[in-house]
Amino acid sequence: MAISRKSTLLSLLKGLLAAVGLTLLLMAAVAALAVFLRVSDGLIMALNQLMKLAAILLGATVAIGRGGERGFFTGMALAILYMALGYACYAALGGSAFAATEMLGEILIGAAIGAIAGAVLSNVPARSRARARA
Repeated sequence: MAISRKSTLLSLLKGLLAAVGLTLLLMAAVAALAVFLRVSDGLIMALNQLMKLAAILLGATVAIGRGGERGFFTGMALAILYMALGYACYAALGGSAFAATEMLGEILIGAAIGAIAGAVLSNVPARSRARARA
């Protein structure tokens, strides 16, 4: 049982690192767009939401994989950690105050996306490594 928990925590950490890495790359791309193309604030906000979605999906894929176990809860936990870490970093870097209800709403939406992604991933058959030759 302890090995299973360690394995789950390790896979959760790998997924979280993948999500954070993708976020950093996409943030650099959005920043470049904002500087060079003078995009509107509304577009930046939409890209920010898409960036969170993509990061949660990638993190769930890395953490759970196709045919993985405990996908629903692992995906939900990953998304909650990712969103909470994002808000913590935003606050630590001196971001403006945000409404607690808005933050909670985004965390809950992220958790739902992570849970759905995890459930889908755990129910997709794992790829076979060796294919039989006909």
